[in-house]
Amino acid sequence: MKNINQLKQQLMDIKDNNWSLPSGTDKYELALQLLENIGSIDSELRDGLILELLSDMIFQIHLTDEEVKNLLKLSLSENHLFYNIGKNIDDSVFNRAFTLLIIQAILYRHNQSEDPLLTEEEIKRICTEIIRYTRQEKDTRGYVEIKGWAHSTAHTGDVFSQIANCKEIKKPELIDILEAIEEKVCINHYAYINCEDERLIGAVIKIIEREILNDEEFINWIKSFENIKMTGKYPEDHNLTSNRKNFLSALYFRLKRRNDKKSFIDTIEQVLNNTTPNHFK
Repeated sequence: MKNINQLKQQLMDIKDNNWSLPSGTDKYELALQLLENIGSIDSELRDGLILELLSDMIFQIHLTDEEVKNLLKLSLSENHLFYNIGKNIDDSVFNRAFTLLIIQAILYRHNQSEDPLLTEEEIKRICTEIIRYTRQEKDTRGYVEIKGWAHSTAHTGDVFSQIANCKEIKKPELIDILEAIEEKVCINHYAYINCEDERLIGAVIKIIEREILNDEEFINWIKSFENIKMTGKYPEDHNLTSNRKNFLSALYFRLKRRNDKKSFIDTIEQVLNNTTPNHFK
């Protein structure tokens, strides 16, 4: 097993060779090493090398279906997606957040394949586990000085977008995803500053495009943002108000640019008007 410096040099050499793997490379063994180090606090290694190569290996079918399923099993374990879950302002977030992107890559391969990689039961289990993760993740930092992007909320939006694309996912799961997104938006311990709202909206748009939810169901979801309880404390209420306003405003303009249904846009405007503090009106 290579140490971290040896692994980084190996990956830099592969990158310099247009990401071509050297002849004789044990691809699955390399994939396991990449996943093991997905939570590195070295942003160049984590973002620019490990994530790039492991995603490419999954996309380009360098790994067998069984090997990818094994990576998925590891990704969903307490060694990765649930590693130190609940910790805040802790380096373990990099492991969890970048594991999300590996799961996204696996789901993309599933969605693009003529012969589905995963069963309906497996897809629904992934959806359940991602929602469970979302509700337990407390470290919502975006960019971390020196160590780079953590961005667990943005990555959650990316995974939800890919899950929503799965034909195996039906109305109950799509509603569950929307509810989990609302909960992730309306946190009060942190104010999002790194376009997390836009990444979550990407998943919302995918759900709309599935055309499985009827208009009333989607409108009721928008209206539910009006019923978020305040704590009466600062900065908690300020954070929540800011997160909700920014998300709904971004959703409003995304839908408007797409010429989506006027009833959706009007409902967002109504909720924003009803939740905007009086001193801002």
